[in-house]
Amino acid sequence: MTGALLLTGALMGLAGTPHCVSMCAAGCAAAAKRCAPQSSGRALAALLLGRLLAYAAAGAVAASVIEGARWFVDGTGWLKPIWTMLQLALLLLGVWLLLRGRLPPTIEAWAEQLGRPPVTGQVQKIHLPGELKAFGLGTLWPALPCGLLHAALLVAAVASGPIEGAGVMAAFGATSSLALVIGPALWLRLLRGGSAAGAATLNPAWAIRMAGAAIVVAVGWSMGHALLTDLAPAWCA
Repeated sequence: MTGALLLTGALMGLAGTPHCVSMCAAGCAAAAKRCAPQSSGRALAALLLGRLLAYAAAGAVAASVIEGARWFVDGTGWLKPIWTMLQLALLLLGVWLLLRGRLPPTIEAWAEQLGRPPVTGQVQKIHLPGELKAFGLGTLWPALPCGLLHAALLVAAVASGPIEGAGVMAAFGATSSLALVIGPALWLRLLRGGSAAGAATLNPAWAIRMAGAAIVVAVGWSMGHALLTDLAPAWCA
């Protein structure tokens, strides 16, 4: 499944390019300019590097959690029904993403709460080089309440291990970064043409459906493999 999941992550990033342009390109350009007014190009590169590394780390963590649960269940027979229910839940979630092209409303609401910044009384300024500040901002990108991002994390979660999970999110981050490189220029053109409001409503539905299809295939393969493994001794006896 390695090649298929990596390809899915890359294609999701490409399919979500219009969404990334409308939702994140202007913010990336503004952040880079604010962090390093005299070298905004280098700051943007640092931000995208931080974003890519953070995506890869998030993918590795997501895959590690599921792999750890799988390993624990394999060593504890009585937990297998719970593992099967979890797999069925992932399968149903994949079918939902495939048919609806969006995350379930409950997950969307939770993601929005997670992405809100904490309320503090006073903001302390951090005195660091502009590129380093931009890099730090990039590492916070996985916390954004983005349905496309969380769908990609779900694909990484069904990977065979942390390396593959990191690869899926790195592929997604690399291809979606194209939008954040060319996006500022396109954004300015949309603003001049009066179409920015329409661009901000672009929906990454097909990219999310692609994630759903990948989850359905991966979970189906995993459950089918487990079923065949359990039936093989009785069949061959």
